[in-house]
Amino acid sequence: MIWLRCRLGQEIGWGHAVRCLALAGAMVRAGSDAGLILDRGEAALAARAASEGLRHVEIDPGAPLSAEAGRYPEGSVALDLSNAVLRDAIPGLVAALKAQRRKVAVIEGLGEDRYFGDASPDLVVAPYLGALQSAAATGGVRLAGGEYAVLGSEYAAPPADLESRSKILVMMSGADPWQLTETVLAAASAFGPRLIVVIGGSVPPNRADAIAAEAARIGARVEIAPPTLHPLFRQSRAALIGPGLVKYEAVATRTPAVILSPGKEYDGAQSAFVKAGLATLLRADQPDLPAALATALNDALAQMPDWPAVIDGCGAGRLAQAFRQHLGE
Repeated sequence: MIWLRCRLGQEIGWGHAVRCLALAGAMVRAGSDAGLILDRGEAALAARAASEGLRHVEIDPGAPLSAEAGRYPEGSVALDLSNAVLRDAIPGLVAALKAQRRKVAVIEGLGEDRYFGDASPDLVVAPYLGALQSAAATGGVRLAGGEYAVLGSEYAAPPADLESRSKILVMMSGADPWQLTETVLAAASAFGPRLIVVIGGSVPPNRADAIAAEAARIGARVEIAPPTLHPLFRQSRAALIGPGLVKYEAVATRTPAVILSPGKEYDGAQSAFVKAGLATLLRADQPDLPAALATALNDALAQMPDWPAVIDGCGAGRLAQAFRQHLGE
């Protein structure tokens, strides 16, 4: 049995959870026994897992994080916890799991969110464009690169023709702790009728209501926590997105993207996309944001991308096979 551990929260958002759902589904389709370990009380995520036929268990979060090891069911464990909130505690959890003689994988982040620690996972994965394939610093196996980007199986389908699309998809993140959605609605109000504004499932209800009201005021369409963004991308001629994992879905659907960064510390994680010509990067705090955003969106709406298939929607299947090889069934 292979368990995928993921968490939600105001500073974590849905990206990690959606990645774990897609990866668990791919593992089951590949013939592995796989399931999810979730925080107790995450009703929406548990319901989503159940609706997709995925086995899951709920536990009380560890404090410290390493205390969770004793609450996990028997089996190998893959951790998708590499973010600023939890990164410093992950080595302790890996050490606790290895002390139980479990096989362990870590899906690491970029830059400061890379895995570090004395305990050596059996497998470290960096499923990001621009991540370099190299030996794991801790001595285990390391897989890296955009070909391992985990998306839902629907993203393996050929993208819709751009000529058939007319909308602009707005998705900042599942939680959007930086309030970028509000910034976009103020700066891009002239595009209102073309916007599809996605409100993530981790946005508090009162704030979600305020965002929906402002979107309606400028004529935008609102989607609240859709199970997948794929049908929305198929309608969208361009995308205005935050600094998270949505950019991989934009590339897989050949949707020209404008990334809005909440601050300088987030720019580095976008650099591979900008360097490859897959996205334009703007900063939320730049003084000319409305004008810069209008220029970037108009350029994206006119772009006819001729990109190589760097993100092909098959990364979950590749990782499913790697997990089966290195963690067992």
